[in-house]
Amino acid sequence: MNRLWSVIATRPSLCALVLVFIASLRIVSTYRVLNHTTDEPAHLAAGIEWLQNGTYTYEDQHPPLARVTGAIGLYLTGSRWTRNKDMYKEGYLLLGQGKRYNRALFYSRLCMLPFFWIAAAVVYLWSFRTGGGGPAVFATFLFTTTPPVLAHAGLATTDMALTAFVTATLLASLSLIETPDWKRSIGFGLCLGLALLSKFSALVFLPAAWILMYAAYLLTGWSGFRHEIRKAVTLLPWAALSLLTTGFVIWAGYRFNAGNVPFLHARLPAPAFFTGIRYVYLHNREGHLAYLMGKLSQTGFWYYYPVVLAVKTPLATLLIMAAAVWFAVWKKGLRAIAMPLALAGGILCVGLFSHINIGVRHILPIYSAFAICGGWALNSLLRTNRRWLVYTASALLLWQSATGALQHPDYLSYTNELAGRHPERILADSDLDWDQGMRGLALRLQQLGIRKLTFKLNGTGYMEADGHSFPAYDYMPDGNEPRPGWNAVCITAWKLSGQPKWAERIEPTERIRGGSIYLYYFPPPMAP
Repeated sequence: MNRLWSVIATRPSLCALVLVFIASLRIVSTYRVLNHTTDEPAHLAAGIEWLQNGTYTYEDQHPPLARVTGAIGLYLTGSRWTRNKDMYKEGYLLLGQGKRYNRALFYSRLCMLPFFWIAAAVVYLWSFRTGGGGPAVFATFLFTTTPPVLAHAGLATTDMALTAFVTATLLASLSLIETPDWKRSIGFGLCLGLALLSKFSALVFLPAAWILMYAAYLLTGWSGFRHEIRKAVTLLPWAALSLLTTGFVIWAGYRFNAGNVPFLHARLPAPAFFTGIRYVYLHNREGHLAYLMGKLSQTGFWYYYPVVLAVKTPLATLLIMAAAVWFAVWKKGLRAIAMPLALAGGILCVGLFSHINIGVRHILPIYSAFAICGGWALNSLLRTNRRWLVYTASALLLWQSATGALQHPDYLSYTNELAGRHPERILADSDLDWDQGMRGLALRLQQLGIRKLTFKLNGTGYMEADGHSFPAYDYMPDGNEPRPGWNAVCITAWKLSGQPKWAERIEPTERIRGGSIYLYYFPPPMAP
């Protein structure tokens, strides 16, 4: 133990790099196992249009940063925009089939890996700023072993980019407030611009986090009204420089385009940025069909994200978070974790009012805060003189390590011990079944020699891309009785439609790897 402490204390950055390298290998090893998820083809289609044609016409509801980054991999493998009007079909054409599919998907996901590295670096730097090398290494460990983080770091979607730059923006804001200068001002503006180009939810996550972070500051470091006013006045010119930088970054992200914004009745730079914000607002107002614990709702559930966090977060992480709060109060060290706690609280508060409840991925930056708080707690517990606390912290570290390792490579469908053997009774959609198990199903059907299948599926995206190995299938009819022969049920299609009803009472013959698709066999009826 003393030798381990010596390495952590003298070479924390090296330890963190090793942890990130191991996690990167784990992420990359999932690329060829899991086929594309529901949203990846659409994101890649929009990105390749931006790269090749200089336009961004498919959909404004997501900004271009992550989409373009993933599309770089596609472009390098030779895929070119075919101008298909349907963004999903365009994505299937870009991915192709067979070896081309494998190569295109691999490189598009590989191009997303730097977002994970940036997010891990921010966790390390924030923790180092708070407590030094020990907390920074343990925070990096927690972040790089959390299954939802590993899952979305391995996909060509927008969620890991959001995680990287939301946390980077908050850390940059703290640095700017403490030591205002032109370098920190431009750095903050750059991070803010990239956060807004990652996902529009940054527009609500960041203000919510800043409000709670300021409240935490008032409770732990208030310096008097006059001092705070003078400090705010001092920051004004640097804030102006930051906003100019942010505006320039956003405009560059939309290729310095300008045009009319109909609902604002004005001609503005980056018009798709403003129309995208409006589309997200309308989407949230109208809601999105969601499933939770046997219930369906078009406008979601206020308790959705607390429940999802409870079953998607490793229990070891949740216990470490509880230990962080307890230890901070006991040792009067709440100031050390006040800011990351405010980050987590701000994101969760926004989630409570969201009407789009389709996955923990929508609040993924919260795991950065968990890691920072947890790293400080583990370092504190392991340095106490009480052996039972040291043993408890060591056990939690081992538990956290085993949690992800046992789930590999199916991090996307991970649920902790609270969900039991039937997580589909609690979750669906991108928390469990985001179409990532279709290749596993196709391979299993080949192994069993199945030539005919009755299927309840989410969509035909896999068949249109890499589905050449899939057998003939019929769509599953509604009803209370299954068809004879082999039946496959995708959990999301089943839970969002309430069909087939017979799946509620019959155990599957087997669960396809990852648990996102259930396979049943029913023998034909006996002849009279």
